[in-house]
Amino acid sequence: MPRLSLELSSGSRTVQVNGVIDTGAPINVLPYAVGLALGAVWEAQAPLGTLAGALADVESRALAATASQRLVAEASNVPLWFAWAESDSVPVLFGHANFLMEFNVCVYGSQKVFEIWRG
Repeated sequence: MPRLSLELSSGSRTVQVNGVIDTGAPINVLPYAVGLALGAVWEAQAPLGTLAGALADVESRALAATASQRLVAEASNVPLWFAWAESDSVPVLFGHANFLMEFNVCVYGSQKVFEIWRG
């Protein structure tokens, strides 16, 4: 699966993440430690319920951040929403809501490369 490095910011805090672009994931997902690094407080975020699949027992909360990627044109301070998981066993996932609503991705699987642009 394609992996993308993004800089996430919330308030005055910034963290670099390396996540999976998952075209099958309905939502963006963020591990617990990353949310804490962004200064989020678990109890202050709106509950979303549990995640799905193998993570069906993991609670999540809504967490907003802005994303930047200097190698992608017009990819500065892009608003992204995450299901912030109450677990560090989840990877950073960039899914349909709302990563793939903000970015276009073309995967060339046989060449093991992908293109990403905003438009």
